[in-house]
Amino acid sequence: MAPDGGHILSVLAKNTYAIRHQQRAVEDLRNPLPWLEADVYWGAGNPARDPVREESDLVAWKPCTDFILVGSACAPRGKKARFFDAVLQVGNARKLVRVFGNRTVQLKTFGFEFSEPELFDTMPLHYGLAFGGTDSVSDPGNTCTYPRNPVGKGFVVKKEPKALHGLQLPNLEDPAQLLVPENLVVGKFQDWSRSPVPAAFGPMGRNFQPRIDLAGLPPNDRDNQEWARQNSLAAMPSVGDGPDSVPHDSTPLLNPSFFNGAPEGQRFSLLKGDETVRLGYMDPDFPLFEFQLPDDVPTPWMNVDDEGREELKPVLQTVVVHKETNQVTMVWRGSAHYGGPPEMSRYSNLRFGVEED
Repeated sequence: MAPDGGHILSVLAKNTYAIRHQQRAVEDLRNPLPWLEADVYWGAGNPARDPVREESDLVAWKPCTDFILVGSACAPRGKKARFFDAVLQVGNARKLVRVFGNRTVQLKTFGFEFSEPELFDTMPLHYGLAFGGTDSVSDPGNTCTYPRNPVGKGFVVKKEPKALHGLQLPNLEDPAQLLVPENLVVGKFQDWSRSPVPAAFGPMGRNFQPRIDLAGLPPNDRDNQEWARQNSLAAMPSVGDGPDSVPHDSTPLLNPSFFNGAPEGQRFSLLKGDETVRLGYMDPDFPLFEFQLPDDVPTPWMNVDDEGREELKPVLQTVVVHKETNQVTMVWRGSAHYGGPPEMSRYSNLRFGVEED
């Protein structure tokens, strides 16, 4: 469904490029990365415990371009550090995440303190190492999960020694709102929103707040949800060229922004695909690794019942940098309105494809 409730068909195109320092990305014909038809996770792949590595490519419409980084923070080769700031810059937009070595909570005679970060040379940059997680110790009989990041670490509700002693603290934080002993303990679970916002460069889980709120609300909240949806439409780009959309029979409860899995600072109002990308402290040999996206814009098309090929406006949906293999994937979308399943049942054939630039 389009954000206005109409029916759309979308053609998606994915390509893989090799990246090198201070060069433009070039098509990687030897090692193309496959389509992802389902979300991929770190670790054992349990959505309740493991962070998302990459999300499914099969999304028919996103209002923004997701920019995702799959990689690690790296100290310069041969050196170790206790903490530093990793940087992602796309064009003029810049995001920092402070990266710490492993730390724990240490009890004192009065209160507690954070241990000194351990030395490290590499540190993954996903949400499993950001602030969050589940506290099943401090409030006996109750298990409390941090809504903003259920798969992180460091979340604790009550100031109980058995919950605090040896508690693993997050390795990734927002430099603008660092975790300190004074703001570690929530006090009451209902006050979880006062805790620091988790920071990472990977995708957010679909069950993270506030993303999960975009997935829909109970019927009694339908009017408020529709009001918010209508207001959000004004800020969203159009789906594509084509006839007026056909209103859906019922009010859509799903906000299309739900399909954007990139965290704050990594969602863009439709990138062009030629931007310069700078990665600070994510390569052991280049403290500032810089490359340019390929400026390789495909042209998706459709042809219904051999009535003639219709070219669709290409929109960049997702960019994923795979720093370990020095690759970047890009998923483009072309969309068109149509009359919905009843109309499609009358099609004798539907052809589609992509013309390379």
